[in-house]
Amino acid sequence: MIPHVRARYTVGRRAFALTTAALLTALAACGDDGINNSTPQPLRGIIVLDGFIQPGLTFLGDTGSASTKLTLAPATEFDAGGFTLLRDTVLTVSSRGAGDLLYVTDVRTSTTRRIQLPARSNPSRARLLTGTGGQTLIGAALRDSSSVALVSFTGAGTATSTRITNAGTCPTDLFQFDNATWIVDANANCKVNYAVQGDVRLIRVPNTGTARDTIVLPGLRGSGASALLDGDVAYISAGGDASFASFPYTLIATGGITKVDLRGKRVLTSQRMPANSYGAGVKLGLDGFLYISLYQDLASFTNRIIKVRTADLSFVTSATADWLLLTGATGAAVTCGSAQADALGRMHCIQNGTGSVTSLLVFSPAGTEVRRVAANQGGVDMALRP
Repeated sequence: MIPHVRARYTVGRRAFALTTAALLTALAACGDDGINNSTPQPLRGIIVLDGFIQPGLTFLGDTGSASTKLTLAPATEFDAGGFTLLRDTVLTVSSRGAGDLLYVTDVRTSTTRRIQLPARSNPSRARLLTGTGGQTLIGAALRDSSSVALVSFTGAGTATSTRITNAGTCPTDLFQFDNATWIVDANANCKVNYAVQGDVRLIRVPNTGTARDTIVLPGLRGSGASALLDGDVAYISAGGDASFASFPYTLIATGGITKVDLRGKRVLTSQRMPANSYGAGVKLGLDGFLYISLYQDLASFTNRIIKVRTADLSFVTSATADWLLLTGATGAAVTCGSAQADALGRMHCIQNGTGSVTSLLVFSPAGTEVRRVAANQGGVDMALRP
């Protein structure tokens, strides 16, 4: 996958008691290709998503070099650049170009279920929600349908779906908070060329009633906008605006992150990424800091990672750069992407080498490499499973 296309996927994916008929449009039952069984996984460790060449999940332990691989799909039907993890469930999707598919994996058993989403809906990100009556409930943002699919099933039963319509210009993410569904609208022309139309918006859809709230996030732009929920605060990030029509690529606006008070429905603070950079993939470290992955520029596409304080979104800078300066075992500079720290402040990230062979790297709080282990091929995202 070429860098700027991968960037669009990676930087740029609770209880639903919706009763208002105006918000919900019934869908036909989702197609379901069944369940794939593999080896049960340990309770803790690291998960790496191999997004191309041999798509699947690689499971690694906290120590040692052993790994297991769960194949999700053939490369022809899979183009996910990221995944979401909640408790023991991993969710990832393929876009319209790869079949509009939802993959649901139970990490405890390596059981994967493949569900067909509406044709040419172009899903962006899926979130595990809390169903009722023992049902599994998943929300999937559908970029080309201006809607959100709510997929439910019980056990191995047939998946069915309803839809939240009029969910913005290009919904790319969602979450639930305080009896409402909150939808991230990238405000881009995702049906045609992903051209940014304006600032990212956060749309609140109540579980009951028809009144909606729209919070505009000034200066936040990018077709790959996503959300990170932490208590009653949401961090909304977007990778920026750029033209890839010809080389050299043109950066129109850098990425950024905005902190939103959900109860007060207001923006608290925001932070732009460094000049000339592109991307803003955000993870919350177990040490309480945000870790943002981006490209240093649109020429070299060098991976960089920025450590951010949650209180005011200020950078934890090095002496010479906004991003973390990482060194390998020999003292040479090292770069990697898709980062998250453990509770001890050790940062985990992934690096693709020759032939897109993937390694998981672990750095001490001082930025020195302390572990490097093979993680299969074509890695695009990772997460810690504490």
